Amino acid sequence: MPQTPPALRRVRAWTRGALRLEAGLSWTPEPAFETPIELVEAVRRHRVAELVGSQAEGLQLPREVVEPINALRAVSRRQLMVQILEIDRLQNLFRGAGLETMVIKGPALAAQTTGDPGARGAGDVDLLVDPEQVEAAHHLLIENGWVRRESYEVNPGTWAWGHVMRSFNAFTYDGPSSSVDLHWRLDPTLDALPTFAEAWARRVGVDLGGVRVDTLSHADLLPHTSLHAAKDSWRWMRSLVDVHRLAADPRTWQRDLRADPLRRLEVSTLAVTRFVVGLPPSVPAAVLAELDRVPSSVVNRAVLAQGRPAREAFPFPGSASFRLLRYMLEASPTGRDRRHSAVSIALPVKSVVGVEATSAWTGVPLTLWLRVRRLCRRSVAWVRREPGAGVVEPLVRSHR
Repeated sequence: MPQTPPALRRVRAWTRGALRLEAGLSWTPEPAFETPIELVEAVRRHRVAELVGSQAEGLQLPREVVEPINALRAVSRRQLMVQILEIDRLQNLFRGAGLETMVIKGPALAAQTTGDPGARGAGDVDLLVDPEQVEAAHHLLIENGWVRRESYEVNPGTWAWGHVMRSFNAFTYDGPSSSVDLHWRLDPTLDALPTFAEAWARRVGVDLGGVRVDTLSHADLLPHTSLHAAKDSWRWMRSLVDVHRLAADPRTWQRDLRADPLRRLEVSTLAVTRFVVGLPPSVPAAVLAELDRVPSSVVNRAVLAQGRPAREAFPFPGSASFRLLRYMLEASPTGRDRRHSAVSIALPVKSVVGVEATSAWTGVPLTLWLRVRRLCRRSVAWVRREPGAGVVEPLVRSHR
């Protein structure tokens, strides 16, 4: 069932209270009047079962809510064990092939912000590699049992492969025990976040319960986490929990804000975090003053996004492209990124799937024709509210 507005507000309050209790601060619980199924759905939707469940006693959660949340946590813990084993396996594969790789987000971020790799729950394995090594990493994954997801199926040596490498930042591969997001940039933009080389030079090691991995340094965590939350329109409360925890870490504010000022979307994300789940008292006054200047429309947009389903049954055709374009223009002010954004939106990754042309002369016209055809089909399906209106159909493969 979809989450209800009252349940969302209740879980928002629980999340705020759990973060205060986690920090040793006081919190006065209030009785919940929403049904258990509504509350659990909102907890699941916003991926905060680990946080809320860990503070169940202090929050005085109803027993009818605690039991299903604990069930969610138990499933996540089992999945996390598999995820960490897969991370170890992948690291060994990449090291054996001489490929440099970093583990980002997921349990690495959880370990850095809480000391517990399981504090965020389980998910996909996110790897960051050198852009020059993506093709080698691609072949390595295919040879070892992973299959590239259909919506990313472009082949090395084609114009489509080069286009995706220039305009996007990750491929997804599915395996028997894990899904892997293979990143070669931290962000779809070119200039908003550090390059692989810059992040690699600052990398740090973290322990995931016996498996040690290289990951982003603390200097890169707040920018990456903030922009990642903004790219998703701040629709997951878990992303704001990550930002709150980073803001509570004194190392975050060792940054020289005069030489390295907060990015526009870092400020916006901190403002959204303050409104939704609160910020710790350690945030500098100068930063809080910047948050006061964020337009209320930004916070309103985040609140609306959190109230929508995680996956819309009938998304308006082109809405995802519009959101990505707005994000890219807000994330990076450089002229190079503005030009990059226009190309990325005009020819998105899903529009080049199946295009085997080896040159732009044939690849671009064919892709534009296929994109118009797909947009027309999706528009008709959206008007008719047909099942699968938001599903991307595979394109017919073209000749070289």
